[in-house]
Amino acid sequence: MAVDAKRLLIIRNPAAGQRRGADYARALRVFEAAGCALTVAETTARGDAVRIAREADEDTFDIVVAAGGDGTINEVVNGLVGRKLPLGLIPLGTANVLAHEVDIGPDTARAAEVILAGRRQPIALANAGGHYCCLMASAGYDARAITRVRPRVKRLTGEGAYYLAGIEEMLAGTKRLLTVEVDGISYEAASVVVANGRLYGGRYLIAPQADIRAPVLHTILLRRHGRWNVARYGLAVMRERLHLLPDVEIIKGARVRLAAPAGEPWQSDGDLIGAFPVDITVEANAIELMVPGAG
Repeated sequence: MAVDAKRLLIIRNPAAGQRRGADYARALRVFEAAGCALTVAETTARGDAVRIAREADEDTFDIVVAAGGDGTINEVVNGLVGRKLPLGLIPLGTANVLAHEVDIGPDTARAAEVILAGRRQPIALANAGGHYCCLMASAGYDARAITRVRPRVKRLTGEGAYYLAGIEEMLAGTKRLLTVEVDGISYEAASVVVANGRLYGGRYLIAPQADIRAPVLHTILLRRHGRWNVARYGLAVMRERLHLLPDVEIIKGARVRLAAPAGEPWQSDGDLIGAFPVDITVEANAIELMVPGAG
């Protein structure tokens, strides 16, 4: 593969994809074979990837590469907003939703080739109270389930930790009503996902008309409470038919406000973020992402 040698800053989360050390090494070999100059910065605590990306010298590096899961990528994105450096992906996490969203997939060697020979694609980001989201922000059932994910179980089982947490939250039968306002019009829902892209939890399609390149948010309202309805929604997600259910509504808009009872969590790209209420807007061309296609 003939490409120009590039100067890469790789921001790696060593805790993400601990079982995928060989996959990470495979990506490094692709870079080394292309003659790239590599600088690797490993994170040790939450927020490190934001700081490292924000401090990256635009005259020293050509691309900032996030090597980790969607949480690591989210941090790097928050550090790159407003900067000229594009983002490259080495997917090492549990779900790797963004890599699937832009047709890179989980193959790290292919992801490295996209970084070297792909093209720079401007993408829109959701801005949730000053925190930028590539994929989504959500509240209700899935955000509460994330509070139940045990780090040790996640290290051992990967996606299994989320399935276990989801079952525990379903059995808990929590019933809290969320207030959602989209472009000034109010709604109520048991759970809500504000989607910037099409996919959820890996490769599951939940917002068919969403486009990460377009500055439009797709707010998905799941109307009903109860264990049966949670199970029904989960099955519909896995069958990619959530948007077809009569008690699920998708509303397009540019501004969303979420409100919920005290203590209710919300999450962004798989990580718990903050408290309510939260205002979510969308910013066009917020960063550039390396995607498949001629550079």
